[in-house]
Amino acid sequence: MKIDTARFGEIDVHEERLMTFANGIPGLEHFKTYFLLPADDKDESPFYFLQSTEERGLCFFLADPFSFYPNYEVNLDDGTLNQLELNDPEHALVLSILTVQGSLQEATMNLKAPLIFNTVARTGKQMVLKQEYGIKEPLLKQVTAQEGE
Repeated sequence: MKIDTARFGEIDVHEERLMTFANGIPGLEHFKTYFLLPADDKDESPFYFLQSTEERGLCFFLADPFSFYPNYEVNLDDGTLNQLELNDPEHALVLSILTVQGSLQEATMNLKAPLIFNTVARTGKQMVLKQEYGIKEPLLKQVTAQEGE
């Protein structure tokens, strides 16, 4: 299917890239279908784009939080597991929304409310964690600290 986007122009999207958020994303509940694009062609980058199929200008920049915060933990409750039809942890993909104002060095990551995906059922949900994570954690703080050791 062809999708017109503000960021990427017209893209031919394969059905296996579509993700359905049954309740939408908080604040954007009326947009239910998105597609997930790796930021590079080789699927090796920790960065992704989540583009709405219903609103051409709605696109999130995402990252794998475990690549930047190795001790990050996400505990999914039974309700979330059931809603996502997630029976096998191997089918889970956890991504965090990034906010980039200026350069990537100044970007922040929302660790408090990650997006959880079932990559087989192609369902998604934003979940607010009970753990004490912030919504504006520095993206590169951990990487810089590790390089200096």
